[in-house]
Amino acid sequence: MAEIRVVVGSTYGNASLIADDCTEQLNQLGHRATLLNEPTYQQVTENPDVILICTATIGQGEIPANLQPLYDQLRQRQPDFSAVRFGLIALGDSSYESFAEGGKQMNELMHDLGASPVGQALFIDSCETPDADEVAAEWIERWSEKL
Repeated sequence: MAEIRVVVGSTYGNASLIADDCTEQLNQLGHRATLLNEPTYQQVTENPDVILICTATIGQGEIPANLQPLYDQLRQRQPDFSAVRFGLIALGDSSYESFAEGGKQMNELMHDLGASPVGQALFIDSCETPDADEVAAEWIERWSEKL
């Protein structure tokens, strides 16, 4: 089973709640998942195996404040993530032009660092998805089988 770091980017708590549920579900499925609500560079770069990013988007397409320092440090230091696998759950609102831009930025960064995606990213649109928890749980079930 995989060692998974669940990295959260949240302002209003929705992404945190989903990430918490995903962490619990992954542990129940036999993985070792650790939730990182205030992720640090050291936590994410020390022997990473799998990273699951669960992030919202704020403002005009920015990464939430609790995730921005990690994003900046990863972009600046460029660690070698060629042995890292990752998944992405991005929350957003399609009524904004910058729909899920925070997640898209994190996805691009992980690719730039050489990480390999596990399956397709999940983009949750608050305008079209009344029960984001249920959609995320179904995605996690399928995603974890690919690890």
